[in-house]
Amino acid sequence: MRNDKKYLFSHPLYRLMQRLEKWMDRYFLDPLLGLLLPGGWGDVVAGLLALPAICYSLWVVRSVPLTLAVTLNVLTDAVLGLLPFMAGDVIDFFFRSHGRNLRLITGYVDGDKQVVASVRRKAALSAVGIVVLLALLVVLMWLAWQLGQWAWQWLQQAVH
Repeated sequence: MRNDKKYLFSHPLYRLMQRLEKWMDRYFLDPLLGLLLPGGWGDVVAGLLALPAICYSLWVVRSVPLTLAVTLNVLTDAVLGLLPFMAGDVIDFFFRSHGRNLRLITGYVDGDKQVVASVRRKAALSAVGIVVLLALLVVLMWLAWQLGQWAWQWLQQAVH
């Protein structure tokens, strides 16, 4: 891990993460994207907006365990957000992954012994969780696609 805290906390990606956390979590842009963009596209956009946290933890902080923890939070948010019948959108109001990741990264960079120990202890479990969540994400996206096709066919039949 890079030890220059001044550099780490003034890095453009860190400042971007702070702004994203403000907009996505405090101003509830994350759940609003899920409500406004249909078919899981809001969760895709929210996931892409979490990439700075993944890049920062991997390339700037240079910590694989931290990157695994951050990625697990991002994927958990994406999978929860994809739950059907607006359940995922409601959960997005409470599961604020950008804030979680910012606190995790800040604690890790600050050398908070509890955060560092927790991240390192859970690294292997995070890796397994990422694999499971990726599989679940694929299944949920496939189900969403199937539901969309069924709805489209139903609408076409209803019109004719």
